[in-house]
Amino acid sequence: MNKKIITVISITFIALLLVLAVAVAVLSVKKDNPTISNTEEPNDSTTQNKDHDNTSDPDNTLQPTPTPTVPAAPVYINPLTGLPCSEEISKQRPAAVMINNIHTALPQEGISGADVLYECLAEGGITRLLMVTQDYASLGVVGSVRSSREYYLDFAQNHNALYFHAGGSNKAYTEIAQRKIDNFDGLYLSMFYRDPWRLQNFALEHTLVITGEGMVNAIKYRGKTTQQKEDFANPFSFNTENKAPNGNAAKCVYLPFSYYQTPYLKYDETTKTYKRWQYNEPHIDKTNNKQLEFTNIIVLFASHTGALDSSGHIDVTTTGSGDGYYISNGKYVSIKYYKADEDTPIKLFNADYSDLQINKGKTYIAVFPTANKSSINMNYNK
Repeated sequence: MNKKIITVISITFIALLLVLAVAVAVLSVKKDNPTISNTEEPNDSTTQNKDHDNTSDPDNTLQPTPTPTVPAAPVYINPLTGLPCSEEISKQRPAAVMINNIHTALPQEGISGADVLYECLAEGGITRLLMVTQDYASLGVVGSVRSSREYYLDFAQNHNALYFHAGGSNKAYTEIAQRKIDNFDGLYLSMFYRDPWRLQNFALEHTLVITGEGMVNAIKYRGKTTQQKEDFANPFSFNTENKAPNGNAAKCVYLPFSYYQTPYLKYDETTKTYKRWQYNEPHIDKTNNKQLEFTNIIVLFASHTGALDSSGHIDVTTTGSGDGYYISNGKYVSIKYYKADEDTPIKLFNADYSDLQINKGKTYIAVFPTANKSSINMNYNK
């Protein structure tokens, strides 16, 4: 091959290499700088945020943090009133105190602290009161405290209450021992005391009092349990919202227990409560100068027998079946009740034997002689 041909081949080969190098360079530039069109396209991060592409956010760090749900705090209920209270108060036994109600011993002290107030005849046409209080430790002076009668034990046992009294009839003492009632007797415990003001103004038997602190100390001294039984059957069931029973009008409830004691309770449309009167005057608590008032009135008809002895003591049948009235919000209806035995809580029913539900608030319970049923007036002219 001559030198001319070799020269041509070499030049041609070099030219091909230059062309190849230029092509490689152009492709490299295109790869690093993509063509920009006139229409703006979203970048990768915008697309990922819009479509929530979790492949680029495997821990969901871009998701909004959900607000944690806070469970509602439990609401604890006073079993005597249906109203809110602390957990401790809701689970403890109430205290029941025998209260003097003779006219010459008035005014009483601390009685407006009752969540439930029982009234029943004693001897001679007088009545005694049993005030039942759930938060007894908060009470101030309470009194004057009087002696026990055996059927008042049955009222206290409706609530498995700690029972405070000052003496008692022979039968009451016998039953306290036989039934092992958790009782606190003012004749033998120093937590009770003679009130100085009462000593100046009343006969000695009308002067004994106790305080809420004294009740707490007496319970500790006697070593009695304050916790309510877990299986305790509360006699009260409460309406969700207060309402009038589906009955007739009851604007002023007159309850003539005897010739001596003829209390009445007048309905107040403003407060939706019944304010209590006795001895033709407002029933006042000396502690706060307030008239006693109740959301509910329950009348239980029971057989009364006596006098049984020279002291005029009577017997009241609290057990078995009976009837009565439920009164609230200006209306009343007939009800039924059943108490299996003295130490079993009472059960309250509507006339058709469905469970009675009462309104939330304080309750006055009159254990009234069956023989005097017709003397009750629901709209007494007072």
